Amino acid sequence: MKWLLLIVLLSFLIYGLFRLTSFLTNPQRRLTFAQKRGTFYLFDKKDNIRMNLLLTYKGHLLEGEKYAAAEEVDHILLFPTNPYNTKLSTQDKADIEQSLLSIYPKAKIEWTRFKKS
Repeated sequence: MKWLLLIVLLSFLIYGLFRLTSFLTNPQRRLTFAQKRGTFYLFDKKDNIRMNLLLTYKGHLLEGEKYAAAEEVDHILLFPTNPYNTKLSTQDKADIEQSLLSIYPKAKIEWTRFKKS
């Protein structure tokens, strides 16, 4: 009986650690946390060309569509998820472009639907 209780407690502990680890490493949770903190975070799977990218910068959530020619991304179209409340300066846009160009060096980055700041 004592061994059975020990095995059950150990299995609950292992399951709890697994759930905690999967919660802490969830990229969608990290994206919303970075948006609330106002920091930069890029949620992208570089090996999946067809998947859109999400990034947050200074509390603004931006979505990017990747367009590929052959096996590499050659065009990225960035737009805000809330275009009426997103005001980014040209320096902010340059910082975002630099971080994207470090991942996709041959990509042309295009911006759409922004308010002028």
